[in-house]
Amino acid sequence: MAKGKSKRNTAVDRAAEAVGHALGSVAGTIDSLQAQHPHPVEEAREALAAGQKTLAAVASEAGTRAATMIKKAKAVARQTKKAATRARRKSTPAVARVTRTARKMVKRAKKAVTQGRKTVSRAAGRLKR
Repeated sequence: MAKGKSKRNTAVDRAAEAVGHALGSVAGTIDSLQAQHPHPVEEAREALAAGQKTLAAVASEAGTRAATMIKKAKAVARQTKKAATRARRKSTPAVARVTRTARKMVKRAKKAVTQGRKTVSRAAGRLKR
């Protein structure tokens, strides 16, 4: 009988040692990770802030370019309308042609700006990945 009990005790001791070893290695891994990254949340926030700054810079630059294009198109349209009103007295069909041309120019400029914004949003989407 004593022999059987000692086998059980030996098996229990071995199992306890295995569990203790496993827990010790897990604790060691956790300690080493904490030593390497004492503040993982802060590190993640810093990385996110850096990415957001880059994204904001790209979007701001694209927005500025788009606004400039719109301003130029509007200025051209204004000048064209002024010229059209001057020429209206001479011939009405010419005014219609000039206004149509001005509208087409504004339409093209708006289309270019929309495409530019889409390109920027796509680039921003790639940066997020």
